[in-house]
Amino acid sequence: MEKRLYFVVGDMLACGSLGAAAGWLAFAAMPQNWWFPVTMVLGMFLGMVVGSLGGFLFSPFFGAMEIALPTALAGMMAGMAGGMQAVMPEMEAGEALRMGAGVGILCLVFTYLLQSRLNGEVG
Repeated sequence: MEKRLYFVVGDMLACGSLGAAAGWLAFAAMPQNWWFPVTMVLGMFLGMVVGSLGGFLFSPFFGAMEIALPTALAGMMAGMAGGMQAVMPEMEAGEALRMGAGVGILCLVFTYLLQSRLNGEVG
């Protein structure tokens, strides 16, 4: 797990921006009259595409193996949430962007905590 500031800020930027993009795309792509489990699954698919492509774009700067899991997870979760948010009445695209960015950062925190837990004591 990388702890240098450049990589931590890069991870936050990648997960936040891809989460926002996935949340907005899922929100924009879903009609408001669909059943929410269907929009959740379709949003998850769109988010996986966004997270995977975005992880590929960010990998030359922050490392392929270090960025692949957080960005794919952030895109998938933000897409699911954006898809569910699309069928809620009175939701706007700006809210989907903010929610997607927040979900992306939460996914990054989750992966950092999981990585530290799985590494354990060495020696």
